[in-house]
Amino acid sequence: MSKVLVITAHPKTKQFSNSLTLAKHFLTAYRQANPADTIIQKDLSSQVGFPFNEVALSIYQKSRSKQPLTAEKKTFATGRQAWLDEFVTSDKYVFVNPMFNYFIPAEMKSYIDVLMQVPITFHYLSDGTPEGLLHGKKALHLQSAGGFYANEPGHPDLRQMNMGNAYLKMNLAIMGVTDYQSLFVEGMDNEPENTPKLQQAAFAKADQLGSTF
Repeated sequence: MSKVLVITAHPKTKQFSNSLTLAKHFLTAYRQANPADTIIQKDLSSQVGFPFNEVALSIYQKSRSKQPLTAEKKTFATGRQAWLDEFVTSDKYVFVNPMFNYFIPAEMKSYIDVLMQVPITFHYLSDGTPEGLLHGKKALHLQSAGGFYANEPGHPDLRQMNMGNAYLKMNLAIMGVTDYQSLFVEGMDNEPENTPKLQQAAFAKADQLGSTF
C-alpha cells in the first residue's frame, strides 16, 4: 500500500481547467487500480504557505546557533516541518499545475523551497556534489499549457522553454527521486480549432497512466 501526495498549484475559478481535469482523469484511474492506496491532496493555492523569507532565514540562523525561537517563529517552523514530513513519508508524488510564464506557479516554487532541506532530503558530499536521501519514490508532473512545449510532431522544439518541468525534475533528482514522468495537455491556445482533439488525447493518456503509475 502506497501513500500518494498530490500537490496542486492552481488558482481555481469557475472556468474549465485543463490541468485539473487531466489530474482528475489520472486519479480516477489510479484509484480504480490501487484501491488500498492513501491519496492526500494538497492545494497550495488555498493554503497559507511557508516561504523562504526573513522569518524562515531567521529560524535557520537561530537553529544553527541553538537560540530560542519566538512563539510566532515556532508556529512557522512547526508548520514548515509538517509539510516536509508529509513529503518525506509519501511514496509517490503528483504535481499538478498550469504553466505560468514558462514556469510553475509561485506557490509551487515556494513549496519546493520547503522541501530542499539539508540534511533531510539531500546532503552534500565532500566534493560539494549533492546526494539525494529519498529513495524508492516516484514522481509525476501533470501540466497544462496554451502552446506546444513537448516537441510534438509538426511543431517547433520548444522543450527548453518548459522551465518549470525541468526545474521540478532537477530538484526531485537532487533529493533522490529519479523515477520521474511528465504528461502535458497543451496547444489549445495555439490551435483552438483542435482543442477537443488535443484534450481527449491527453486525457486518454492520463487514464492509461493512472492504471500503471
